[in-house]
Amino acid sequence: MVLSLQEVLQNPEVIRNMQEHPNTFRFSEEVDLMVAVMQRPPHVFVREAEDGSIVISGPMANVLNILADSINFTYRLVLPEDGTFGTLLPNGNWSGMLELVVNHKADITLGPFGFDSNRMKAFEFTRSFFTSDVCILAGKGQPEVDPWGFLFPLEPVVWAVLIAALVVAWLAMVLLGNNNNKSSGFLKWASDTFFQHLRILLRQDMMVLYRSSEMVLVMGWMVVTMMVMWSYGGNLVSLLAVRHIPQPLHTIRHVTNASNIKVIMPPRTLVTAVLAKSKSGPLKALDQLRHVGRVKYQSRTFERTMDTLVRRGDHVIISTRLTLDSFINTLHKKNGRCDFYKVGEALFSLTHCMIGQKGSPLIPVISSKGCWWCWAQDFCWLWSPYVWKFTSTNLVVTEPCKPTCIHTVTPHHTAQLRYLSNTIDTLHFCPSSLLITPNGVVQYLTGKFSC
Repeated sequence: MVLSLQEVLQNPEVIRNMQEHPNTFRFSEEVDLMVAVMQRPPHVFVREAEDGSIVISGPMANVLNILADSINFTYRLVLPEDGTFGTLLPNGNWSGMLELVVNHKADITLGPFGFDSNRMKAFEFTRSFFTSDVCILAGKGQPEVDPWGFLFPLEPVVWAVLIAALVVAWLAMVLLGNNNNKSSGFLKWASDTFFQHLRILLRQDMMVLYRSSEMVLVMGWMVVTMMVMWSYGGNLVSLLAVRHIPQPLHTIRHVTNASNIKVIMPPRTLVTAVLAKSKSGPLKALDQLRHVGRVKYQSRTFERTMDTLVRRGDHVIISTRLTLDSFINTLHKKNGRCDFYKVGEALFSLTHCMIGQKGSPLIPVISSKGCWWCWAQDFCWLWSPYVWKFTSTNLVVTEPCKPTCIHTVTPHHTAQLRYLSNTIDTLHFCPSSLLITPNGVVQYLTGKFSC
């Protein structure tokens, strides 16, 4: 009969071995663990098998299987009743997967979880797998045709200076020039002179002939207008060749100030807890949206929501950067379009770990087993928004919307950069961050790529 973890830990010798030799510890007999899980792409994917049992897949599931082989345990999966990750409730109780752990209904939970002071007091955390920013995902607008688009090639200040120069050139001609047509009257001559300068600005022919002294003023005006209008023409062609797709949200304040925007986020997570604790600033303004009906809580995957509400432009999603990148990549593969973007300002950063019961000697053992390397080796191929493709010697990295760069892996496993297009930014990476065998297997990863 397979013993549970709680039963095995009744043996002081087992606890002593776990504490003294965490790196090499292995249960002498197979142990049964209860593991709390919940759907969290791209880390954990949960589905129900034909026999009604729960099946998980993804990088964190592979980490769990490696740990099971290394430490010698089997596991049973349990889902939280409320379908949430969990947070500390006002009454002092925990919800979601955290409630399962704190009430000994689960020995560990995959998460991965971020931590704060309340969680640190109630749970044991493994070493961090990774750190990810919490970001806001918005939908790109539809291509727009602005009737005032012909004004965009020049800045407002340039237009103002050009109009002022037109007036100055015309007044100079009126004050310094001579009325060549006395019978027509001064006002008619002055108005003809003004429209003549305007015709020059619009690159039309001259209808009035001037004396040589007056032509000096006219030629100066011609030179000014020719330089400006050549620049205007080039910029106008560029604008006409590229569709204008608005991305109006760039900061958290832009989101909170846009009264038509509603925010979607998972309920009862560390993100909601941090927002609720905020006392001032953009995070406090973001938390206040729930009091005016502008926050929707959603536990299930965001892909359908992104493809409908977010694409429509009046909803945004708050989640970790890696999770959002995964959804963007999935929808890009589905329809071949890049219709979403992340708001430039991140809310904050979260460090992600596995969680166990407070004081559990199993957590240091798990931390010592190198879970980061297991997670990194499996997760790097799913890392969005980049698409990874291998040949025997090359690792090609492309963004959903455009090719970026290529890493050539030499026999000495040094990364060299070679640009594939002239439209990319610099690719930042940690030196010696990738150790790749000729058959394309990642063995070592210390940094992350970001274009």
